[in-house]
Parts: sequence; C-alpha cells; structure tokens
Amino acid sequence: MSQNIESIYDQYISDLQKGIPNVDANLLHRVMYMERKLSNEYVKTPQCILTIEYKQGVDMDKKLENLRMKYSLEAEFADTHNILLARSRMNTDRIREIASDSDIVKISGKSNPVI
Repeated sequence: MSQNIESIYDQYISDLQKGIPNVDANLLHRVMYMERKLSNEYVKTPQCILTIEYKQGVDMDKKLENLRMKYSLEAEFADTHNILLARSRMNTDRIREIASDSDIVKISGKSNPVI
C-alpha cells in the first residue's frame, strides 16, 4: 500500500477516534461499512456484539439493567469484573448514545451483517 493511502487511512481512523473517544475506531468503521452495505437490504442494521468496560466502583447490576431496559439489548456479565457484553442490531448512532454514559471506559466489539 502506498504511503499516501496509508496516511489517509490513519487520519480517518484518528478522526473516528476523536469523534467518539471511548469507542474502538475499528468497531465504528466496521459498523459504518455494514450500514452502507446493508442499505438496500431488508434488514438495514448490522448485528453488533459489544464489550463495554466500566470504571471501577460502578454498580454493574444497574448498568446491566439500563442496557436491557433503555436500549433493548441482550446484555450479560462478562467473565471479567466491570465488563458487560451486549448484543443487538445497532447503528453508529445507537453506539454513540450508549457510549455517552460517563461511566464507560471503553467499548469494543464486532459487527456483521447476519440477515
């Protein structure tokens, strides 16, 4: 890959990270890609599995309930303390909304088209 193309990509990833600092830029890129790819399909929103890391001392039961009730996500405790796993169809706007919780340290995960 040429140096010029790589620098454009690096700037793009950097801009994504600045847009939503507590969300993995590669996850955002993948979700946006899926949204565009699915735009002409019956199901337009990609399936996402999120790993949500919270600050120490946060009431994890309350956070789990909030994800389930407010966002209608399938959510559960991870094996690691202060991490929840959440799954649902979601777009970048929904991920941004979830990430707006000031108790979230980092969101990472996967996205795929599963129709």
